Amino acid sequence: MDPQVRRGIAAASASELAGGMIHTSVSNIITALASGVALLVSGLSLWETSLKQPDLQFYLGSNLAYTRDPWGSDEVFVLPVTVTNSGARDGAVVSLDLDLKTAGGAVEHFTSAYLADASYFGANDDVSANKHRPKTPYSPIVVSGRTTFSGVVLFYPREPKQKPSVEPKSEIEMTVRLVTTKPSGWIDELLATTPPPISVRADVPNFLPGALFVGEFARLRQKE
Repeated sequence: MDPQVRRGIAAASASELAGGMIHTSVSNIITALASGVALLVSGLSLWETSLKQPDLQFYLGSNLAYTRDPWGSDEVFVLPVTVTNSGARDGAVVSLDLDLKTAGGAVEHFTSAYLADASYFGANDDVSANKHRPKTPYSPIVVSGRTTFSGVVLFYPREPKQKPSVEPKSEIEMTVRLVTTKPSGWIDELLATTPPPISVRADVPNFLPGALFVGEFARLRQKE
């Protein structure tokens, strides 16, 4: 066979072999990339649906109110609260704390003592008849992943007080914060998030203390 022909055949064979190797290499790369993307998507899906830490946020409604409890003459703040959990794991709200700042600059501390529903607003306290308005003692609220809790929280003074802090026709500032469970490990602590407190300034209307003791409310009007 002519040497030039043999060289042409050898070159063609080498070219075909190189082309096959390149094709195989490209196919392997594409397969590896597809597997990597599938693994990444699977990992993200697992994180979002099962492993993501609780991510709690909370909001205050606009219908804020103030009243008094005749059984102990405690001041009571009535606040509608919504807590959302955009994480996958359950989150617990151990308590809600409220710091009250009056126009005079004094700061008083309140905490979530009870939860109330519609029946609370349709009844009143009657000390002479030993009749209590229906309300539920506050216990830690568990907010499951991807769910929401909404309820009315009654804030009572953390410590006994000698005289009320809120006066008719005054201005107050309330700061509400969530108290959540402590992380169980360093990874949870690293990934844990704490919702920022909410501060609200409000005008207190004129009210009669005696009316509050029998079930009336002083509606607090939020300021900008």
